[in-house]
Amino acid sequence: MVVRMRIDLSIIIPFFNEEGCVRELVHRVATVSRQLSLVFEVIAIEDGSRDRTYEKLVETSRDFEELRVLKLSRNFGQMAALSAGLDSAIGDAVLVMDGDLQDPPELIPKFVAAWREGANVVNGRRRSQPDKGLVRLGKWIFYVLMTKFSRAPFPNNVGTFCLIDRKTLDFIGAMPERQRFFAGLRAWVGGNVAWVEYDRSERSQGESRIGLPGLCRLAWMALTSFSSAPLRIASVVSMSVGLILFGVGLTAIIIRLSTNLAIPGWATFTTLIGITGFFQSVVLAILAEYVAVMFDEIKRRPLYVKQVEIRGGKPAETRVD
Repeated sequence: MVVRMRIDLSIIIPFFNEEGCVRELVHRVATVSRQLSLVFEVIAIEDGSRDRTYEKLVETSRDFEELRVLKLSRNFGQMAALSAGLDSAIGDAVLVMDGDLQDPPELIPKFVAAWREGANVVNGRRRSQPDKGLVRLGKWIFYVLMTKFSRAPFPNNVGTFCLIDRKTLDFIGAMPERQRFFAGLRAWVGGNVAWVEYDRSERSQGESRIGLPGLCRLAWMALTSFSSAPLRIASVVSMSVGLILFGVGLTAIIIRLSTNLAIPGWATFTTLIGITGFFQSVVLAILAEYVAVMFDEIKRRPLYVKQVEIRGGKPAETRVD
């Protein structure tokens, strides 16, 4: 029987092509956490980086005994990497932050203080955004759509930087869905929510995981996961177009039976057929997205494959799960 040491706080940090941030971030996280009256662990998830992020994590783990390194067999994406960390966390509370130094580790005491005061979820809310141009616009549109159409009370300017207690973590872990939007699942669970406001700094190292195309994919996944609005809109559009076409056909019949006017020619029918085909295509496209989500759920493939776990600079296990 293996007895695990009790951990008060698990700090989860996914890394992707961020070798320049590794040592500074771990050092700052450990320095701040050691000042708190709790036992903590740092779980770094190496999500298939193409640079020396993994090697840097292994080197850093030799100097910080609290650091655990989980290496995934390839790049599975941010949500899957977060799931790997959440599944591995054993703390009474879990703090999630990015590995690019945009989430200040010095705020950890504020998150912990709010948790100790009874909060189940402590969200980091951004007062400012370093993003500009289309990316900034895309994020604004995303939050507007989620606020309007999400079934859960989704807050604005809130990302993955947060602290959740064990009860909330267990609820999220028990959800069987595979299209996992962490911020949405966290909001859906609810509970006593507290806020820590901060200014998000510019990214200093590595590559952005999202970007504008990723924002679009994330927004669509979030909407289809937490709202039936796209289906409702498709239904309304389809019904409206059907009523219009029915009215046009009925009018044509009345004119033909009650007057000597000729029925419009091929151009009219071609136009009507084109409009009908267009809206049918829109509806089918939306339905296809939902079918794609269901298809992924039915396959039940693992969210991630854990290849290596490093503890104290040495492999703790080498098998592929």
